[in-house]
Amino acid sequence: MSKNHRSGGKMGGRHTTVIDASKPIIDHLLKNPYVTNIIAGRIKTGIGAAPQRLKLREESGCLLITVRGSASMQEIRVFSTEMQKVINDLQNEFTKLCKKK
Repeated sequence: MSKNHRSGGKMGGRHTTVIDASKPIIDHLLKNPYVTNIIAGRIKTGIGAAPQRLKLREESGCLLITVRGSASMQEIRVFSTEMQKVINDLQNEFTKLCKKK
């Protein structure tokens, strides 16, 4: 696993590059036994400076996590057998960053 890439194991999809703000979230999700698949989305850059934050939104069949770094944004889709346990775990681990929509 290189510095800005995550692939293999639970990681799916074609896009493996992650922003710095996404790395600790993805690394944490990779250790969660209820997570079956993680797909990192495209990176949006040049969106202006703002504080780091996470938004969690349940979609049909997955959890959509929007990770906002200092000057970039990335969406991560997480698939799980126990979605509420994954949401609770993320909220407990990243309390200061999480907002549930």
